[in-house]
Amino acid sequence: MSQVPRPVPSSRPRRVRADVLTRVGWIGVLLLTSVFHFVRGAPVDGVIYAAGAVVLALDGLGWLRIPLRLRADRDTVRRRVAAGVLIAVASLTLAVTPLYSGADTAIVVGLGVLLLPVAWANRPGPAADTDRAALRRAAIAWSVLIAAGCLWEVGTFFLGRGTPGGITDFPALSDLTDPLVAWPPARAVLVACWLLGGYALVRRGWAR
Repeated sequence: MSQVPRPVPSSRPRRVRADVLTRVGWIGVLLLTSVFHFVRGAPVDGVIYAAGAVVLALDGLGWLRIPLRLRADRDTVRRRVAAGVLIAVASLTLAVTPLYSGADTAIVVGLGVLLLPVAWANRPGPAADTDRAALRRAAIAWSVLIAAGCLWEVGTFFLGRGTPGGITDFPALSDLTDPLVAWPPARAVLVACWLLGGYALVRRGWAR
């Protein structure tokens, strides 16, 4: 008597649960970071992180969809030249504007708003297993890096407030990098590396 083959259980529900848990976790991290910035007296930073949490929540609910599809074959020479010009102009402009000024903030926010539709464009189809594995490895690496930075900032904040001379003995990451970014040529190079890194990540996403 032949046996009826049993259906292989699908791994899709497990993937969906993992995606939901990951998204909820990042929303929680952004909200906690927002609260932390409000507590330490930086309401602007708190609003930015809270807005990020809202955007992730809206995207998870399916209310944020950008009808833009970008494929690797559309990454033409013209677009590469346009990206290079934008990176060069932004780097030179941020190098000459006063550090932490209104113009500085407006340029950074403007770049984010301008590039958000490109980075958030709809993918043409479901990702393959190899793509998911690569995405998982990248997510773990970025999570470890971001968590380490957050722990540093939280630790220096409480140590700086709770010990005499703590602000000098336990500087924040921004205090450590301020002498470097205060020099315009170094700031231009750092901004260029930041934007080139983002462009490389976006192009890598197009190719998948």
